[in-house]
Amino acid sequence: MSWFRLRFQVSQSHSDAAEALLETLDAVSITLTDAASAPILEPDPGTTPVWEQCRVEALFALPADFEYIHRQIRGADLVLQDLQADFLEDSDWVNHWRQYAVEFCFADRLWIAPKDAKLPDTAAASLVLRLDPGMAFGSGSHPTTRLCLEWLAGESLQGQRVLDFGCGSGVLAIAAALLGAARVVAVDHDPQALLATRENAAYNGVAQSVLAVGSAGLLQDEAPFDLIVANILAAPLIELAEQLYSSLKPGGRLVLSGLLLEQAQSVAAAYPQLVFAQPQVEADQQGANWVRLVGRRPAGDQQTGPDTDGPGT
Repeated sequence: MSWFRLRFQVSQSHSDAAEALLETLDAVSITLTDAASAPILEPDPGTTPVWEQCRVEALFALPADFEYIHRQIRGADLVLQDLQADFLEDSDWVNHWRQYAVEFCFADRLWIAPKDAKLPDTAAASLVLRLDPGMAFGSGSHPTTRLCLEWLAGESLQGQRVLDFGCGSGVLAIAAALLGAARVVAVDHDPQALLATRENAAYNGVAQSVLAVGSAGLLQDEAPFDLIVANILAAPLIELAEQLYSSLKPGGRLVLSGLLLEQAQSVAAAYPQLVFAQPQVEADQQGANWVRLVGRRPAGDQQTGPDTDGPGT
């Protein structure tokens, strides 16, 4: 089956009107993505945030009245930019999905690949995490996820207790389990993320090691952790600093990502007790510089358990 596809850019203030118009024109699919470099990686519970500049893609089943659809879109008071129209064959869906799939080896030790990918013979001696892009965030394609995977793959996690705070698809939690962690707790407020994490953990044979939970309040029974990985956003990293710090063992390490270079200093300042290594930076295709911070809790620091019951991220 073929589809008629419209793509255009619109401001946040006109995104709802554009979506409503496309629905009245019988679009079978409407997708909004970031048109600039202001990603929303982990929204608050119950919210549906939209980027300041949105890229809209709408699909219409054939046969469709192309000229009528085009005229209605052009005639609407939406201040559209870069309007494009073309056709999409079913076979293109595979290529569309593939652009978000990752096939890469981290630290010469850990492969991330789609479930059906045939890896080179040199991968036979490596650990392999099979993951298809899905509804939950985190396929390994974003710089922040890659920064975390590269660090995890370069460390010895044997027998450690690990927390993946804001787990998304579970890619970091599963990687930690494959790398030898004895217990991994994956926290996320999104039920779809928890489902994806459990399914992906089972597919990769580490379901017994990975516990996916929906509330950070449940961490009191699981803490303290040898390692905490939080790939979320700068604001919640600052807001949750006390809770994350108190869930970390003395001598334990905290890996923070999901933040931009200009946010690194304020995030590090929220954890004054930690000793941070040099930040690691990776740029995305739009030129935004993403950062990974790794801090260690002093070994002689007195351990305190988490005393808050805030929501997971």
